Amino acid sequence: MTQRDLTYVGGTEMVTVELAKELAERGHEVAVYTPRTGRIANIMISSGVWVRDRLSDIPWVPDIIHGQHHLQTMAALAKFKETPAVYYCHGVLPWVERPPVHPRIGRYLMMCEWLVPRTSPEYGLPPEKVVVLPNFVNLARFTQVRTPPARPLRAALFGGWLQPEDVSKLEAACAKASLKLDKIGYNHENPLERPEIFLQGYDVVFAIGRCALEALACGCAVIPLMPGQAGALITPATLSQYAFSNFSPRYFVTANQISEEWLIEQLAQYHPDDVLTVTATVRERQSLQKAVDRLLELYAEAKAATVPAEAEAPSSEFAPYLETMGREADVMWAELEAMRGRLKAESGEVRALKQALKRSERAKEKVEADFKTLKLRHDLTAQTLREHWMGRWLLGRVRRLLRHAPQEAEAKRCLEPASAPAAASPS
Repeated sequence: MTQRDLTYVGGTEMVTVELAKELAERGHEVAVYTPRTGRIANIMISSGVWVRDRLSDIPWVPDIIHGQHHLQTMAALAKFKETPAVYYCHGVLPWVERPPVHPRIGRYLMMCEWLVPRTSPEYGLPPEKVVVLPNFVNLARFTQVRTPPARPLRAALFGGWLQPEDVSKLEAACAKASLKLDKIGYNHENPLERPEIFLQGYDVVFAIGRCALEALACGCAVIPLMPGQAGALITPATLSQYAFSNFSPRYFVTANQISEEWLIEQLAQYHPDDVLTVTATVRERQSLQKAVDRLLELYAEAKAATVPAEAEAPSSEFAPYLETMGREADVMWAELEAMRGRLKAESGEVRALKQALKRSERAKEKVEADFKTLKLRHDLTAQTLREHWMGRWLLGRVRRLLRHAPQEAEAKRCLEPASAPAAASPS
């Protein structure tokens, strides 16, 4: 199996992990080639899966290449020159997901039916090689089904694919509908990694793709959302419609936007029995175990449909892919150079702004120092003035006392009783 990255938990990462583990537990030898490996690889290693970041480190020649992400798939086809392959297409965006064309790819597996009419004509895939292998949920992991309440109270935005303005609208709509909303995902700085556990606490989940499927399997009501587009509550009547597009709203089908009125309308369709019916159908139709049963059949079909390597001219085997890569690489190179030019210009602006900021900081420090000096002078001047006015007040007091002292002495003398005349002394 090939996988572009195994450093964090994501959609294609968990597809690789669960398929590899299930195949290994059924007795198959499985190796996963990924240029970037991380702790998520340990989940597979414990089941006996080889995880390597170099194709030359795989100790045997595989019977089948299970390709995911076109660069890694083509590298494996170049390394194992006689091995047939299947390519599991999870989407056409981003660029790394787009399916390559190669004669030894005997089957192109589409994640949902919606991908078939687009990928076949756009990438020149032979229609007879294109089949649908729907997304799946591991029932050995998602064992618990919750009991939906009569009225939903708690909601989760599961996944980090909405724009900030959409998240704000959803928060306002949930508040209006008396739903407590939690946001789960890397973009929300809340990357919880055990959905089989935390989904048990939510009545309504806003999600698409694998996240929506896992929530449905747990007994949650699910409303798919995409940037700028709001879906409808998944009910028994709309389940097949949403499974067709891997539980995502489709453009040009609905013009609903996230709003308070939209959410209230969706919640009005909520019924616990409908939730349980949808959950039972999902668990019956889209289990990992059924997916691997079908996958093994497709491996056999791909091996039977593959043209033997010796019947192909070696020089033409990779020519269509390299021609496509050449065109796309030139476009991406031009875009990269343009971005580098903008980055260089913006870096100059950033440097100028940093220098201006430093000058401003120095000026600010000088102003603060001058302010401290002026404040000190102000305080000293104020103290001097207080002492000056206190001295003047005391001096005036003394002057008044001195000016009124003779008058007070005379008044005091006049108030004293007259003394008796002195007696005549005998002669």
